[in-house]
Amino acid sequence: MKGLLFISKQGGSRLPKEISYYLKKYGLTGFLTMFLIGGIVCGCILAQYGDEQLLKDLDFIFISNFKGRISQSLFDGFKASMCAYFLFYIAAVLLGLSLWGTVGLPAVIFIKGIGAGLCAGYLFSVYSFQGAVFYVIVMLPGLFLSSFSLLLQCKRSFVYSGRLWAFFSPLKRNEATDKPALIEFTHRSGGILILTAGAAIADVLFTAFFSHMFTFN
Repeated sequence: MKGLLFISKQGGSRLPKEISYYLKKYGLTGFLTMFLIGGIVCGCILAQYGDEQLLKDLDFIFISNFKGRISQSLFDGFKASMCAYFLFYIAAVLLGLSLWGTVGLPAVIFIKGIGAGLCAGYLFSVYSFQGAVFYVIVMLPGLFLSSFSLLLQCKRSFVYSGRLWAFFSPLKRNEATDKPALIEFTHRSGGILILTAGAAIADVLFTAFFSHMFTFN
């Protein structure tokens, strides 16, 4: 019994350190993921007030023209997906290189979530089961990969922007602050760009393999 009580007390004493460890390791990821989920929810709500023309108008940034995706060539599909995903990617990179990135990056990933939720909400509400299956099979794989890559880039950019602020902030000039490693940031961002291109390829492949199974009037 004494041994059990001793283990219990040890576990309780370690708990705050474990919580702080997980918050330090995953807290920023969770913080940014909340903005992504919030954007998805807002997009689903906005879809109730939108129409198909709105999806076509926003296709250049959200890849939301699902009918156009079915009819376009593989190259055009890859080009459209890559351009849309690259807009978010480059916005995250540029914000990471600024002192105000920690303010703008949550907005970038929130807007990304709006696009995902907007298309999902419209397909679900207008085409019910067929729209839901189309979204999950054809659109979701590329959207998931692109959202994941954007989340990674926003996390990298958030940390780097914070280091820039700490390095250049007048309030911390007297403190010993390491110079932000630009080469490391660009190297890791380049790796995330490859993942972003993979999301565009996934869009093309899943569209080519499964889109012929669906007909939208």
